[in-house]
Amino acid sequence: MVATGHAPIPANAVINISNVQALTGLTPAQYLTQAAAAIGQPNGYFEWGLFGVLNNPIIPPQAQPTSVDSTFRTPHTLGFSIGVQREITKDMVFEADYYHRENRDLLGVRLSNLAFRSRVAGIGRSFDPPNTTGEIRTFGPFFKGKFDGLVLNLTKRLSHRFILGANYTYAKATDNSLGIFTTGTDQFIGIAPVVTEPCLASNPGCTRQTNANGSFISRNGNFVAQAGTFVNGPDLDKGPSSLALDHIFQVNGLVDLPWQFQIGGILRAQSGFHFSRFDAQNRDPDGNANFNGIDFTAGRNAFTAPSFVNLDMRFSKRFDIADRVKVQLLFEFFNLSNRQNPRSVQNRENIISQPFGSTTQVLPGREGQIGVRISF
Repeated sequence: MVATGHAPIPANAVINISNVQALTGLTPAQYLTQAAAAIGQPNGYFEWGLFGVLNNPIIPPQAQPTSVDSTFRTPHTLGFSIGVQREITKDMVFEADYYHRENRDLLGVRLSNLAFRSRVAGIGRSFDPPNTTGEIRTFGPFFKGKFDGLVLNLTKRLSHRFILGANYTYAKATDNSLGIFTTGTDQFIGIAPVVTEPCLASNPGCTRQTNANGSFISRNGNFVAQAGTFVNGPDLDKGPSSLALDHIFQVNGLVDLPWQFQIGGILRAQSGFHFSRFDAQNRDPDGNANFNGIDFTAGRNAFTAPSFVNLDMRFSKRFDIADRVKVQLLFEFFNLSNRQNPRSVQNRENIISQPFGSTTQVLPGREGQIGVRISF
């Protein structure tokens, strides 16, 4: 793209805001307009980027200030494991392993300048310096997690025409993070300052509550910690990790029958996933006017869905067509017992048709498939 009558742009030339007029005869603004029109886009589709080159702002800049916390540290894990193994027979082994992990300095986002006083009734959402007119989203190592797990395993190698394996896992995993880009229930981290709850306009002579000598419950239901104590807001979301399961038991085996028949299967039983109760009161413990729906009075992920049990089976028959050609006919079934394992549960109370904790959606029921495998 060049101005009418202008020489073509030399091959391999790199256009930037400094040389665009010399190379094309168009001003930087005219070049942006014509470049957008050339691909059927409106004016403003392109801009001159930070380094003076043509740029398309696919991700617009954030309207609010953003910062990186001064305590920024690289996330790291401290852990250890210990295990024992015992041969019970020549073809059977028992193993036990214990794992401990501490995940420290997990990264996430919080509103670092949300004032502690925002949680007090009658004050409202307010911000501390340096930006008293709006929020500052700050990225930093505000979160942590912990995992303890015990794994018991029994394995029988192929002998006497069958293989058998059994495994049990107990796990306890906790964290205080809702996700790297999700702000928590309570944004505040620091020493609680002295705050005083103002009286209602209808009751100007009330006795004002203050946290100068002790904590109190504001009339909006929010807890206000005593002045001078350390408040770690993310811990209000501390609870079982969302993807952690307390108990998992699995048995798998394969039986080699006469006439080249085989039967194999996997039975898996596990405790239900953790979930949080919905906060129907839409409480706002830090005064941010951000309601994430978690009933923090009960605790994040404080409840467990119904258990999961699944049985998969495979039946096969092998045919030897020639010395190097073998055909295997497969019949496979998933969720053979057709159990209604939960996909989601009701997390609200006082719904007559769906009681709290009941299953609202289920995973697929019994399914089957037929396959042929040819080896040559």
